[in-house]
Amino acid sequence: MRVPWPGVAAGVLVLALGAAGLVRAAVPESSAAPAHSTPGQLAVTGAYVREPVPPTQVAAGYFTVRNGTNRPDVLEGVSTGAGLSAQLHVMDRSGAMHAMTGGVTVPAHGDFVLTTGQSHLMISQLVAPLHVGDHVNIDLDFRTAGTVDVVAPVIAVGAPAPTASAPAASAPMPAMSGAHS
Repeated sequence: MRVPWPGVAAGVLVLALGAAGLVRAAVPESSAAPAHSTPGQLAVTGAYVREPVPPTQVAAGYFTVRNGTNRPDVLEGVSTGAGLSAQLHVMDRSGAMHAMTGGVTVPAHGDFVLTTGQSHLMISQLVAPLHVGDHVNIDLDFRTAGTVDVVAPVIAVGAPAPTASAPAASAPMPAMSGAHS
């Protein structure tokens, strides 16, 4: 029997990258959570991920993005090392769920809320099981604010959601040339 070495090498590479992503996802970033949000910043609060129910290979994440700036920003993408795929699923006005395409605008001085039973972050093809007490690092890519790193605890199904009072992350908005406050 011939061993398909390119396939074996690709499998080992995927396994190594997945393990590296899981390690990154499991290590909280203490500097990612300032004590409070100040005006002129984009902040992410109340982040958490529900523990998946076996045998599923997906987990759902939730958080609130608060835009404290004078201009809208667009959440263009999400990523995490906890799964091979991460995608925002947003609910439209008719109540239908859709995968995010083209980004989600967070209005100036407004919020974008992901909450149970509505919009959520779908983490698919988990690289390892997620258990209560683990932490998942999530990168949110904004058009203006750039990448915001979020640390979300894994909580049990049915457990109350963490309060949104403590920011999970925030990013100062860069000054725009010629902009006036």
